[in-house]
Amino acid sequence: MNLPARRISGAAAILGLAALAVVPAAQAAPATGAASTAATPTARALALLPTNIKAGIDIRIAYRRYALCAASNITPSKKSVYINKRKYQVGTGLCPIVTGMTVYNKSLQGTRTTPKGASTIWSSFGSPSSLPQYNGTSWSVFAPQGGYATEGVAPNQGMANFWGFPCVVTTPIAINGTSYPMAMCAGPLMENIDNRPVAPGSSIYTDNPSATIPVGFGKPLVGSLTGMESFFANPFPAS
Repeated sequence: MNLPARRISGAAAILGLAALAVVPAAQAAPATGAASTAATPTARALALLPTNIKAGIDIRIAYRRYALCAASNITPSKKSVYINKRKYQVGTGLCPIVTGMTVYNKSLQGTRTTPKGASTIWSSFGSPSSLPQYNGTSWSVFAPQGGYATEGVAPNQGMANFWGFPCVVTTPIAINGTSYPMAMCAGPLMENIDNRPVAPGSSIYTDNPSATIPVGFGKPLVGSLTGMESFFANPFPAS
């Protein structure tokens, strides 16, 4: 099944969403000279992330394969990225690969299903009925358990935005005898999905509130994403 990518504003009547303004921006293309396949997945993911990104808001919906990091725990790195000329620290995390409906920012990803070749993939948002989730020591498969965490309040020490950033396909993991494809992803810390910094002490929505550095988004969203918190928390609820 391959559904054409479409603007979220075109699906507003179906999803009950207000149409979003489109802010043109340059695509965040992968960095050149990426590390060879002999490097670790973490090093390769970091090498794929551009040093400078000019990001806008151009929301699309498509059916495709993507890495979903919403229930992962992120590890800070020594790398930084500039997004719209603002500097952010970069983190990395292991994320399950899922296939299904996803909402993505075209100004970051473009329309390709991978950032560079078959061994790479984009991180994105979706709401599958179940997915591998990390509890700090092991992985298990269950339905998304979204909730809020306060940034900076233990155990939470920050947050990460892994919506529209590059990942490296890596070794699958086995959970109860079933193999699940995985990707190592890179993305900015303390940067919101509206391309603005997240203030310390913000309320963060994530599928892993107990993570040290969870993946999610901070409230409130501003600009063209104002009032869209409930949609991004569960973009494709089961009918």
